[in-house]
Amino acid sequence: MFNLDLQAVVLNISGYRFVAIDDVPATLELVENICSNLKIKGSVFIAGEGINISLAGNLLDIQSFISGLEIDSRFSNMRFHHTYSRFVPFNKLVFKTKSELVPLGENPLATRSYNHQYLPAAELQQWIDSGKEFTLLDMRNNFEFHLGTFTGAQQLEMDGFRQLPAKLEAINKLPRDKPLVTFCTGGIRCEKAGPYLEKFGFKQVYQLDGGIIEYLRSTNGKHWHGNCFVFDDRVSLNKQLRAEHCDLCLVCQAELNASEHQLCSVCVSKGVSQDAVV
Repeated sequence: MFNLDLQAVVLNISGYRFVAIDDVPATLELVENICSNLKIKGSVFIAGEGINISLAGNLLDIQSFISGLEIDSRFSNMRFHHTYSRFVPFNKLVFKTKSELVPLGENPLATRSYNHQYLPAAELQQWIDSGKEFTLLDMRNNFEFHLGTFTGAQQLEMDGFRQLPAKLEAINKLPRDKPLVTFCTGGIRCEKAGPYLEKFGFKQVYQLDGGIIEYLRSTNGKHWHGNCFVFDDRVSLNKQLRAEHCDLCLVCQAELNASEHQLCSVCVSKGVSQDAVV
């Protein structure tokens, strides 16, 4: 149970749901109306395949938003990650429609028509503790992987999730005779990655339930090293889900060291000018 100062603590929520939305513009307007009298900031993205929400504000306003959203049966009992900060990590409130919540650059996948399973955080910890043979695959971007990941995790070296279809050679090198566990920040990318991998003959595909955020919340971050990148002004969270701001390269998003400013040494060596990205 948290003992919170409602005036000092900002509640950050993030959540998604894949559900058929036939009236995307009307649904976006509905959510805008829920937010109209609330002092919250962040983003709401809606597509025909579902909704993705990242918002921050005081506890009462966030609770009011969730209550208003749940009146719509499509969004009742949505799962939200709750983290806390001392400032609102968004500059404004954004509402947008999209063709896909997570773009793959090809025909959208019917995420619910496949068989990939959800692996609870505690069970993943047990699998790693016991030395069970399985592949742990980080579905995030390259810079996120280098900022922090699980011990023994593999990645596909993607600069963006849309590159997944171009990584077939690397995918084909993954063993198909043992479980494959995918993970990302909160789970939304794995909802697409799991079905996509099943198309290529992987029979035991699991998704870390709740993603990295849920794992850190429920396991104290055992087997995790580094920080978890988040898509807001906090930049990254440590094992205790507290903000640990770091400066990232404006081009490749690699973490900058004390001697680097705006661009990492690799981008500088490639001749990238700060004037081109500022």
